[in-house]
Amino acid sequence: MMWGAKVKTPVDMADDMLKDAITRTTEILSVCENFEADGQEVVAELKKYMDKEWMPNWHVVVGRNFGSFVTHETRCFLYFYFQDKAVMMYKVS
Repeated sequence: MMWGAKVKTPVDMADDMLKDAITRTTEILSVCENFEADGQEVVAELKKYMDKEWMPNWHVVVGRNFGSFVTHETRCFLYFYFQDKAVMMYKVS
């Protein structure tokens, strides 16, 4: 557990970026009362935040059940669980 989230290892992200991404995501998801209705806005807000804080071209996926295979920039990938949601963030050039 890191900052209230169950982070899947290995983590490929700098510690300051990792803490910031998890903290911001948990703040946003904690106040979201109806993810089914507001999920797209949550994801858009997270992407906008990551693009602003950590340079553009982030991709954000939030859901309960999904699989993936992605190519990402080195040190710019994160996958974690918060409550019943899985969150994947990665950056591409």
